[in-house]
Amino acid sequence: MGTAANQLSSPMGLALDSSNTLYIGDLNNSRVQKWAMDAWTGTTVAGQISGASNSTSNSLNQAGGLVIDSTGDIYVVDIFNSRIQYWPNGASSGTTVAGTGKTVDPF
Repeated sequence: MGTAANQLSSPMGLALDSSNTLYIGDLNNSRVQKWAMDAWTGTTVAGQISGASNSTSNSLNQAGGLVIDSTGDIYVVDIFNSRIQYWPNGASSGTTVAGTGKTVDPF
């Protein structure tokens, strides 16, 4: 458990693209990690590499379930920001496509 490229913290959602690349909703690191087949490390494709959470367009706050479309675009459940974020393939930020985007206090 940690924030390094080869670590996850409470993986929540999974998706596979057409080339069997695995995408993981890394819940407590508030990011989506992309893992190519036979790779030893992942690449952050949504959220912050550091695992920091926020409500800005380039951040997530508890990444949950996700879907990858045929062009590699990602739709991710941003749990504590009460929104669904759309991240175009290769983009450094996302766009809210559903939900309020208002941060909720989990406690």
